[in-house]
Amino acid sequence: MLRRWLLLAVVTVLACVGSALAWSAVQTRPALVDISQPGPLVVVSMPSLTYADTPDTRGSTLWKLARKGAVGALATRSLTQHSCSLQSWLTLSAGVRTSIGTIVGETPPGQSPAPCPPAPTPVVASETTTVATVATTATIAPWATWRRTTLGRAQPADIGRLGTVLASAGQCIAAAGPDAALGAANTDGVVSHYVSDPRRVDVTVCPVTFISLAGPDDAYLRWLTPRLPARTTLVVAGLSDEGGPEQLHAVVIAGPGVSHGLLSSVSTGQRGVITLTDLSALVFQRAGSKAPRLPEGRLPLVQPSGSPTAPVVRTTEITDALGQQHQLVPVFLPAFFALVVAGWAIGALIWLRVRDLEPASPARRWVRRWVALVSATAVAMPMSTFVVNVLPWWRGGHPRLQLAVGVVAISLLFAVVALVGPWRRLTGGSAAVLCLLTAVVIGLDVSHGSDLQFLSMLGLQPLYGSRYSGMGNVAFGLFATASLALAALVSSPLSRGRGQVSKLAAATVVVIGGVAVLIDGFPRWGADGGGPAALVPAFAYLALSAVGRRVTVVRAVAVVFGTSVVVIALAVLDYLRGPESRTHLGDFVARLDDGKVLASLNRIWQANVTFLTSSPLTLLAPLPLLLLLWVALRPRSRWPRQLRPSIQAIPLLAPALRAVALVWLLGFLLNDSGTAVPPGGAMLLVPVLVLLAAQLPPPDRSHAGTPTPGQPSVTVEREPTGAPVGR
Repeated sequence: MLRRWLLLAVVTVLACVGSALAWSAVQTRPALVDISQPGPLVVVSMPSLTYADTPDTRGSTLWKLARKGAVGALATRSLTQHSCSLQSWLTLSAGVRTSIGTIVGETPPGQSPAPCPPAPTPVVASETTTVATVATTATIAPWATWRRTTLGRAQPADIGRLGTVLASAGQCIAAAGPDAALGAANTDGVVSHYVSDPRRVDVTVCPVTFISLAGPDDAYLRWLTPRLPARTTLVVAGLSDEGGPEQLHAVVIAGPGVSHGLLSSVSTGQRGVITLTDLSALVFQRAGSKAPRLPEGRLPLVQPSGSPTAPVVRTTEITDALGQQHQLVPVFLPAFFALVVAGWAIGALIWLRVRDLEPASPARRWVRRWVALVSATAVAMPMSTFVVNVLPWWRGGHPRLQLAVGVVAISLLFAVVALVGPWRRLTGGSAAVLCLLTAVVIGLDVSHGSDLQFLSMLGLQPLYGSRYSGMGNVAFGLFATASLALAALVSSPLSRGRGQVSKLAAATVVVIGGVAVLIDGFPRWGADGGGPAALVPAFAYLALSAVGRRVTVVRAVAVVFGTSVVVIALAVLDYLRGPESRTHLGDFVARLDDGKVLASLNRIWQANVTFLTSSPLTLLAPLPLLLLLWVALRPRSRWPRQLRPSIQAIPLLAPALRAVALVWLLGFLLNDSGTAVPPGGAMLLVPVLVLLAAQLPPPDRSHAGTPTPGQPSVTVEREPTGAPVGR
């Protein structure tokens, strides 16, 4: 038995390593390079800017800059679902996402967004009307009140920090336009050089110039570019959603210190995508050693490209794909699960008519196969939303339809593979294959940049600034649930034995759990802080159950200590990578000496409360967790009778359900917006349980095979002809 287990483990490891190497080979890309600023810096904001916002797109000034500079998509969300210019410029100034004034929510489908609050008009000392004038200082009246508000939040935002830091380094900031003044103001709300009309700006008066326009204006770019001083670094970006729907916006950085290619940053980990706070880091860079360490923003980097248009095409496709999938989510998911429930209901109605027939009757067999097919398709759907992004579904005339059809087709394909393969003869074999595929797809994607998750309907949702790479909360719910279910299904036959056999069951659980924790918590992969803290105790409980040990106080303390060691080790490992490479794990360690740890935890809990209270529907997010806790914490004899056959056939299923409940609970409490963890896991767990029930033999088991201890459980039925059929 030990040799067979070792052989299977080696084969599995080699298969996973081979898949990872193949994935890495496919994704080989040029190394990222830095951006330097040898001369002045000019930042031009055009709210809602995209690469298609000019009549003659490819002949526009924006495209000419893009052919020479670094291009990308800019994520502009601050603390609200719709980004406004007032909030975006304050975020740029503070280097931390913040907001002031009226909150504008998500734009309803097919409607226009609510109006954004206007920026206050700066109070200027004097201003003439000649084109060559140099403006005097200006003051923003409500600045002191704003600072008290933004500094008093769980995530403090020191608005005006940018202007003050650059002034201390001997560099002033000139501003043209009321919105730009917000970014240029110092901590006292004073702008050293201000003009209200961008056409009258003097880009030579200060080393840094901020210009705010009302919207996309390529004619202004044509007017501005010849007037730029030599060696200027020019940033043209859509800094806010303003009057358009929420989406990623165009950003171009051009200058003598900028390579042509795709923009990226450590904060996003995505080629072609940067954040607003990354632009803050770019401006702060001019202060040299006085530049602060921002909690979110990192310096933009460039992935060089030899094609003049490929970076723009890539960026445009990212933006379009995210917009299309985001619009499809509220339609596709309810429709898909409504069809799944309808499929189950059809199976239940037919079962009521045929349940009195012989167990081996064709009618009963076909009902179970129908329910199994519907359930397997539902289990495969979440990972199919990842896999479908291997295909360029966003190209063509009907991208949303192509995406929906692609997800359903891939789900059916995975379902058929799981149901017809030789593993179907093992109890829980089909469910185990689907859980394995789900965990492998998410694990490989997370460890290779999260490209599939980035565009998935169940992925990171970067339009709203949740995450851009690593393990998202929905993905964690799926990954953790699939990993625990897989461990229970493949270890259950071994757990029937005693001695060495049961220890092999526990070893199987530990190996699967160790890989899951590594993928989720490793800083360069999942970079998840709360995930390992939830996974370690869950897998520890399942491993104890595999060898028939109960949870005692001593063992519970040991698990808590071991969990702390794992989480601290991952965080310290990230901390040691240095400030410019750290994720939030390393930042957490760095904050231990400045007393901001409790503020970080408070922000996590506030984010969960905010999400739960955002609408009546979001209040239902913890419902799957509460239902599972209600079931899992009851005595086994009082579990719902629909689950009892599965629990009897799969010894570790009951402990696995308790372990899943523990993961959902801890994931809910320890992750920012962790409210998404239970619904994400439930999308996989519920159809898995129905699939197990559908593939178990009927109650009459007079001719069912009985597995021997330590051997895979196989149930055999007889067709009327006497031929054995695996179930």
